[in-house]
Amino acid sequence: MMIKIKKKLLYTLLILPALIFLLFPTLFDLLGPRPWKTLLVNGGYCTLSFLILSLALAPLSKHFPKLKGLYPHRRAIGVTVFFYASFHLLSVLMKTYEKKGEIPLDYFLRPVVYTGLGAFLILLLLTLTSNNWSVRTLGYSNWKGIHRFVYGAELLVFIHLALQSLPLALSFFVPLVFLQLLRIKYRREF
Repeated sequence: MMIKIKKKLLYTLLILPALIFLLFPTLFDLLGPRPWKTLLVNGGYCTLSFLILSLALAPLSKHFPKLKGLYPHRRAIGVTVFFYASFHLLSVLMKTYEKKGEIPLDYFLRPVVYTGLGAFLILLLLTLTSNNWSVRTLGYSNWKGIHRFVYGAELLVFIHLALQSLPLALSFFVPLVFLQLLRIKYRREF
């Protein structure tokens, strides 16, 4: 029996972290003395969690057939990643502005910033082409080639996180890469 999820439930689940970690703490003044820093971290974790989920869906559905019902929702999950990443970027900019009174251009030359910004730009491209019109216009094979850039975003996000905490980055990405390698092995055997 395959797990099926209705769109309304899916969208509720996709927005729930925004309510719990971003909106409610803001409305109830629970962000602490550095609100943009708290929102930046919370938005980053939401982005990371949904990115990992979107990348893990294909390998998980290969090994756990009950999860195949989630596979068609990759596009919605991927677009959600972009919106959480946008909030994360906005929080970075607001925190920097609050701290320095400006956003100096040399700020973007820091490795932790430009790796995150690179991943964001890839996510922007993927979001802009995550529609049926793009698939028809580009042709499926070209569209699929563009959407393989998600693995570049995965690498950039890993570096972005590793520059802040290598153990944390490894704890998120080692299981994901293991799943992805299993999927490659599974393809080669059949």
